[in-house]
Amino acid sequence: MVRYSVGECANSLLMNSIWGFAMLYFTDALGLPHSLAGIAMAVAVFWDAVSDPVTGHITDNTRSRYGRRHPYILGGGIAVVITFLFLWYVPAWFKTSEQSLFWYLVIINLLQRTAITVYGVPYVALGFEICTDYDGRVKLQGIRSAMNMVANLLGPALAWSLFFSNNETVRATSQEENYMNMGLSFAVVSLACILYVVLATRKYARDSREMTLEGNTLKGFLRDMREIAADSRARYVFAFMVIISIGISMVSTLQMYLYEHFMKFGGIEKSIAHGGTMIGFLTGSLLGGILAHKFEKKGAVYFAGFTSVGANFILGGLFLTGILVPGQSLSFLSWTIPLAFVVFASFQALYWLGNGIMYPTVTSMVADVSEMHEIESGINKDGAYSAILSFSQKLAISIGMLLNGYALTFVGFETGTGVVQRPEVLWNLCGVTLIVGPMISLVSLALIRFYPVNRALLNEMRAGRAGRIPL
Repeated sequence: MVRYSVGECANSLLMNSIWGFAMLYFTDALGLPHSLAGIAMAVAVFWDAVSDPVTGHITDNTRSRYGRRHPYILGGGIAVVITFLFLWYVPAWFKTSEQSLFWYLVIINLLQRTAITVYGVPYVALGFEICTDYDGRVKLQGIRSAMNMVANLLGPALAWSLFFSNNETVRATSQEENYMNMGLSFAVVSLACILYVVLATRKYARDSREMTLEGNTLKGFLRDMREIAADSRARYVFAFMVIISIGISMVSTLQMYLYEHFMKFGGIEKSIAHGGTMIGFLTGSLLGGILAHKFEKKGAVYFAGFTSVGANFILGGLFLTGILVPGQSLSFLSWTIPLAFVVFASFQALYWLGNGIMYPTVTSMVADVSEMHEIESGINKDGAYSAILSFSQKLAISIGMLLNGYALTFVGFETGTGVVQRPEVLWNLCGVTLIVGPMISLVSLALIRFYPVNRALLNEMRAGRAGRIPL
């Protein structure tokens, strides 16, 4: 499980550095207008989501002596690293005009997102096949999720100190060489992780030339999508993932505005608070398997959902009512305790601990549903199921990003250098982040109650005693 999860380190280093630094690079260092930079990234994210189901169908129906997953993990992984490098190493010719730079970034982002899909979808599907144990699946996905957070902590989270500390004369984010150094470093480590996971999991590369496969055709792809759409067990999981991820996407973006404008954290405080959320997520990822074993997977999801939602509701109750105010401290003997900071950072970490439990657990639910489909149909479609899960998450992120823009406009948030936000704007921003976002996530818990799969049902199907259960 650990060897397989090393592949997630590459995904974390590449994707989290893009999410955290690409917009800054395009605008601050290359001088591209914000609107064009946003278009370049938005087009790529949309393409990334749309291409997932297609890739899932292709990898499910690939005939190869090296298996259905490994050729794509290797080829897609190498392509991910190469396109990632060219995202930061922009040839000088394309910098001669705004138009040429824009189209270069559109094309390289599209290529990069295509490579991510080719690598990521079969990589997740491989995890479905490596571990077929009901509880073990949660453990495997938890370790993978924890690896993502470890790489994020040691890579993108430390990038400010590792690559952007030369801020004495000019802003570090305006210097291209800083991004190039970061890109090269993360690319080398990611390539090593990708090659390692291919070699470490090679015994799972089953020869697929004699497998019962449907073939890569448009008709077959459409049939796959219809079958998965008709699978009521899967629909509940995918719908749950979309709704809860919209709420989480809103919180994850808007919490950064709370750090800066509402709580007015300093640099070290922001690092501690944000690092605490990663540690919370990592801890939750490792707890998921224990909770799923004790309370079943649906029970673990309930626990995770109410933990994360409750943590932010408590923060909202404390700060929106004035019980706590930003900067408030507590004197104890000869010490001064930054009470508001400690409470805010602690409950934010608890919010992400709940999310850390939930994501691996839900991913393992999709693996269970996919296995049930294989028992009933005789055809393995792990790639298609994992691709639809990925599509659901990316769709939710896109919707969340759109809602964030409207939310900032709705609360009256003003942009511009030196603008001081009005107190009522900050209060509204706090309410949207700590109350509205979690309320969207809370709605999703009403859906997951209809999810019918548990350990006993899956074992019964495996034993052949259940017969065919209607989708």
